[in-house]
Amino acid sequence: MDVHLKNLFSRFQEQFGSGPGLGPGSGTCLMKVDGIGPPFIRSLYKAAASLYRTDPWQRLRPGHLFGVKVGKDRDWYGRRQPFPCVQFIGGDGGTLGIHMFRSPDDAKKATGPRETLRVPNVELLRVTYELESVMLAPQKRLMNLLALERSGDDRYPIFDVARCTPSGGLGFRNPTGEELRFACAVMKAVSLVHPLLVHGIQAGPKYPLSASFEPFIETVDVQWPMEMVIKGNDLVPVTISHPPNQGYEEKNRSAAENSEQPPEEGSFC
Repeated sequence: MDVHLKNLFSRFQEQFGSGPGLGPGSGTCLMKVDGIGPPFIRSLYKAAASLYRTDPWQRLRPGHLFGVKVGKDRDWYGRRQPFPCVQFIGGDGGTLGIHMFRSPDDAKKATGPRETLRVPNVELLRVTYELESVMLAPQKRLMNLLALERSGDDRYPIFDVARCTPSGGLGFRNPTGEELRFACAVMKAVSLVHPLLVHGIQAGPKYPLSASFEPFIETVDVQWPMEMVIKGNDLVPVTISHPPNQGYEEKNRSAAENSEQPPEEGSFC
């Protein structure tokens, strides 16, 4: 009887429990993303499953923000990283997942004491791990059609981009192909790096071990899936930092070279 009640309570929490996330997936479909085919989707689900099995939620909470940098800024649209700040949600209850923000400031504004706050015009890429039994029909058809890899006993990742409207509502869309490519590299890198985090020491009994980690920066080479290789480059360096912006920033080479040369006669310094 106790086991039955425990399972029932767990399912209730999965479907209706409050937590730091924005709720379950929105019903987006990766097959509708331009340039995304079955091999890419399989690789994406494999990366999500690998990350899930490392169980980052055992130690990480929404307040632990991480900076991420995939390749060089010029590799991405607008010469900037799409979602350079990451947090893990659901470790204390609610939907398990990853939130990827446009900036650390957006992440801080949206992170409340017990839940993700709906801040107007803040956009984030979400990867939420959901039970197959509560997923929508289009997502189930996609999983069955492509025989996608599970992340847990009966969990699968859902990918979408959420945007909080000025009125306090939520809008959702499919991620772009570039955004999914970015997310794939981030999931692969974080699964390798987060076990290396070392707990910091806080004064006083009110701070649990999970309250903080030592400042951290690590770069790992991630292999792109074959279907994602561009111009023969199958490896991409991914830098993970905690807190965000810890360590170095990419420098503009031409600006650095100009700074090393004396100004020409008659020019402004």
